Parts: sequence; structure tokens; C-alpha cells
Amino acid sequence: MVRYFPCLILSLLLALAGCAGNKYDKNNDMKANLEPEVWDTSQILKDLKRGRPLTEQEKKALASRGAIQFNLDVADNEEVEMFLQYFTMDKKGTMEKWLQRAEPHLPYVRAVLASYNLPPDLIVLPFIESGYSAMAYSPVGAGGMWQFMPYTGRRFGLTVDWWVDERRDPYKSTVAAAKYLTKLYQMFGDWNLALAAYNAGEGKISRVMAASGQCDFFDIAKDPKLLKQETRHYVPKFLAVLKIFQNLDSLGFKKINWQAGPNLKEVPVPGGTDLLALSKACEMSWEQFRDYNPGFRRQVSPPDATVNVYVPVAKEQVVLAFLQNPGNYPSGGVQTVTAQAGDTWWAIARRAGMPVAELRQLNAALPEELPPGQTVRVALSASGVDNTALAEGPDACAPKPVAAAKPARHRVNKGESIGSIARKYGVSTKELLAANKMKTERRLTLGSWIVIPGAAPAQPAAVAAAKSGPGPAAPAAQAVAVADASHRVQKGESVSGIAAKYGISAETLMAANKLRSPKDLRAGASLTIPGKGKPAAPAAVAVAPSREPVQAARDTKAVKGAPMAADLSPAPTAGRLFGDKAAGAAKAPPAKAPAPVQLAAKADKTPAKPAAPAAAKQAPAKAVNYKVGPGETVWGIAKKFNVEPSSLMAWNNMKTPGSLQAGSQITIRKD
Repeated sequence: MVRYFPCLILSLLLALAGCAGNKYDKNNDMKANLEPEVWDTSQILKDLKRGRPLTEQEKKALASRGAIQFNLDVADNEEVEMFLQYFTMDKKGTMEKWLQRAEPHLPYVRAVLASYNLPPDLIVLPFIESGYSAMAYSPVGAGGMWQFMPYTGRRFGLTVDWWVDERRDPYKSTVAAAKYLTKLYQMFGDWNLALAAYNAGEGKISRVMAASGQCDFFDIAKDPKLLKQETRHYVPKFLAVLKIFQNLDSLGFKKINWQAGPNLKEVPVPGGTDLLALSKACEMSWEQFRDYNPGFRRQVSPPDATVNVYVPVAKEQVVLAFLQNPGNYPSGGVQTVTAQAGDTWWAIARRAGMPVAELRQLNAALPEELPPGQTVRVALSASGVDNTALAEGPDACAPKPVAAAKPARHRVNKGESIGSIARKYGVSTKELLAANKMKTERRLTLGSWIVIPGAAPAQPAAVAAAKSGPGPAAPAAQAVAVADASHRVQKGESVSGIAAKYGISAETLMAANKLRSPKDLRAGASLTIPGKGKPAAPAAVAVAPSREPVQAARDTKAVKGAPMAADLSPAPTAGRLFGDKAAGAAKAPPAKAPAPVQLAAKADKTPAKPAAPAAAKQAPAKAVNYKVGPGETVWGIAKKFNVEPSSLMAWNNMKTPGSLQAGSQITIRKD
């Protein structure tokens, strides 16, 4: 038995090492899936059959010229010839698959390049980056049709987070790529170097140029010590695919159908929209809906932002009807988890397989301390894989807790504090300090590990009942108004402890005292305890005003793709993408980016007037009225006024964050 013990230890260490890898390795929808013809240059060079005579058609294709002029010597020309023969003969089936995959996107890519005054030859760049696959991921984490790394994608306006990966959005990522290519050409003034920088990064090419004293890509590429193999062969490979694309018919490929772009509408949807339920309302399978909307990583849209979905033109009115009354449709992209006694947000997150921050984001109306029996919403993965493989924060490889969660560890990241970490895991600052034997919130060391206590202290049943949530009170003819009480903070007390003492939620206590976080509590301070003083004179119960649904979208002109000449001459600008957001950081192109091919819709920014309230709501003292703007969410408004989302909903008798309607008046308490 002893002889096998070292093997067991080794196996455990290897398993733990696997869990500690790049976070993209844990995300099942972000697994590396690039075809070897795209990224494995060493294998391509092994497979190339050198010295094979060129056919007449290949000679003519190689002699064709594009918009970008490349000065090649004999050796460079030979490399282009080899790549051309590789994709026209050895891997002709792969090239045919790429062309078919690219056909719906080509008209839009061409239009974006023209609007940014970029050479039309760049339309073939996604072939050698991803094979024109919107869902492609490289072994190092680059994603989408244009293969952006997360940081670079964010630099050029793409959102990459737990909810969405806009690198996979073929329309937004194409605009981002046009901005990046414009910047690279402005930096280097040469398309050979710009393309190399797109592959290796502008910093790498700049350093290589400085170290070698060379300003010509082909001279730099001759030294294998300066650039990795993939980058050295990148430009010849680009040239070979370009010449194939310019001569498809003569090389035995099917011509491009420039009218193959999908006829879609772009419709804005509010935060937290159940996308699976929406797809079912449109009588589309989830796979069909996701083909149109590959950027979503969950079957629910991000809770704190209005985003756009792409649907066939014939389904636009169905989507608008769904958005007006989403409650009339069965839930699809959301499951629920019931809180047990002693459960914390951290424990629920571990069971649900969601990061704590995103779980709180989806359940913004719920209190900080969960009462037993509380229902918590959980977002399902868009890829249909288990959410536990996607969790960030708590270790996704750790076993799920059966009862109360055991303490875990957290590695301190840049900019984090005791307060921010406590909020992330749903525990109090006091508990976090005690678990780590810390007397004060001292500065944390980057990269250090701290212990996260797993479960909040159990509470009496009466207190738990008092925390049943921020929902509206049961209707009554008359209610007794109670004045506020006060409490002097003693040393060692916490927000959650004081709230439990008075039978109110921690959020309500913090909102009443304008505390941004539990760590703002100070010994000796006087706190206002809302509704815990002496009874006042009876007052009429306020009635929530009725809200009129807002029409969220209107028609705009659809964009048609025009046929393209063999020389890839620039096409006229096709329109605009997402209004003025298409205007990039690039200074050279004055034109706006076009709208997605045959795809158009814009949110109507004129909010509908709310219906007259059935009975005037009596605003509390020191309250302000706020008019909800288009696209605003409960989460965003609460953040703007520095209040808790649950308190905001309670003040306005909202059952769900989706009850918020643009144009309506809501009450914000400031006392």
C-alpha cells in the first residue's frame, strides 16, 4: 500500500495544478478549438510539398496584384507559392469550408474596411486568424473571428466578462479590428509590419526593430532569433490566401455570393432578459438564436446593461411583444436555488457555480443576509455546459458544500481591500478580519492569501422572518407609521449584527445611514434605525403608480451588400453601426462604421409618457423624484444615488428589477 502512496500524492498535485491554470481553461465555452491549419505553422511547413511545379492557373493567381503592394524577393515568393499550393490542393477542403463559413460575414467586413479607408485586401485576414469562425479560441486565449486577446479587445471597445464575450460578435469585433489595424498602420507606416504586429503585438515588433536596426519585415523575418516561426510566415501566408481569394473561379473554388448576409434586425433588450425564453417565443431553438448572437455566454443578458440582440426581420415584432410582457412566457435561461439556514452568498455561489459578484448582480433586490427559504436566481450557460466549470472567485475545482460552506482562501488582486473582498464573498468585514486574525483593515499584500469564512452566524427564526425580503407589503386599508429610532455603535459591532438586533435588513440600515459599505461603520457613531421608534398617527397606505410599457425599437433602413470585383476594390460605406459608437479611436478615417449587413434597428430614445397613477403616492420626507431614462436599470440608478437596489425597489413597490420602465417617476429616499 505504501508504494502507491507517492503516486496518489502526485495525482492530487496534478489535479490541483490543473485547477490553478489560466481562467480561460476553466471556461468550457472558451476552450481552444482553432483548426491546425490556422495556428500550427510548424505542421504546415512539414506538410508542404516543396518543388511541385505550378499550374498555369496558380501562376496567374500569383501574378495578380492587390491594393497592398508587397516587395518580395525570390525566397519570399517561393514561400507564398508553397502556401498557395497548400490551400488550393493539400487543404482545399479546409479552404472551401472557410469560404462557406465566411460568406455571411464578407459583405459587412468589406463595408467596414471601406468606411475606415483601409485596404480591401484585409478582408482575408480572418481566414488566417480563425478560418472566419466567430466562436474560435486559440490555445493562448485569443478569441473570435479576429482573434483578439481579452486586453486588446477591451482596448478597442469590446466587453469580455462572465456574461458576454463581444470578441465573438462578428459585427462589433469587425469594427474593433478596423480600429486596431488603423492604429497599427499609423504606428508603422507599412502594412508588412502592421500585419506582423497584428499577429505578435505592436510592442514586440517595435522592440525587434529597435534591437535589430531593421525597418523591413522580410529582412527581420530572415533571423529566426528575432521573431517566432508563426510571425515570420504570417505575411507570406496572408499573401497566399489573398491571391486565392482574388482568383477563386480559376483555382477551382465556388464564387462568393455577396448577397448571402443574414436579413436581421438589431433590437435592444433590458438587463436580465431571459434569452432562452425570448428564443422560444420566437419559435427558434437555442442553437439558432445563438448562431445569430454568439457573443452571449449565458442564457440571460447582463443584469446591469441594455444590450442588443440580432433576430430575423420577421421576428422583430415577436421580440417587442415579449419585452412588453416577459412574465407571460415560461422561464428558460434562469434556474432557482433555495437558501438553507446559515447560507451566505458565497455558499450559494459555490452550489450554483456562479461567481459571487455576478450572482449578487442577478439578484440585486435581495438582502445581504439570506433568510432560509429565500429563492435565488441562477443564470444558465449559453453553451449548455455545467456552470461550475465557469465559476471565477471560489476555486471551481473544489467540491460543492453539502451544508454550511467551509472556509476557503482568496488570493489578493491589485486594488482589493478587506471591504471589497468581504462584499465579493457575501460576508461581513468583522468576520473576515476575525478569520484572518487581523485587528484592523491593514493594507493587503498583492498575491497574498486570506481565509474566507464560509457561513454567516445562524439567526433566530423571528429575525429571519423579519428579513423576508424587500418586496412590497401586503395591501391594507390603513397602516400605522412608526418613527425612526437611533442606536449608538459600540466597539466590535457590525452592520449585520445591528440590523439583526432590530429585525431589519443590513441594506435598509446602510441606506438609512448613507453607508456605502459595512466598513464605513465607526464606533461611537449614532445610527438611524428606520421604523423602530414610537408609533405615529395612522396614514393612508401608498399605492404604486401604474407603469406603461415603452416601445423599445423602431425601423431603420436595412443595408444591402453589393457585389465585389475581383480586385477587391473598396465598397461604398454601407451605413452606421450602433449609432455614433462606431466612431473609433482611429484619427485617419473620418467616416462612420457601417451597420451590420442587412441588419438595422435603433432604440427609440423618446420615452413613452407613464400612465396617470391610480392614487397619488405619498413620498417620504427628504425624498426626490427621478424620471427613468431609456436603458436605465435598478442597479444603475441605485449606484447613481448611492443606495441599495433592494431599498430602491422597496420604496417604489417593485417586485422585480424588470418592473422598471423608461419614462416613469420613481422615489429616491435621501434621509
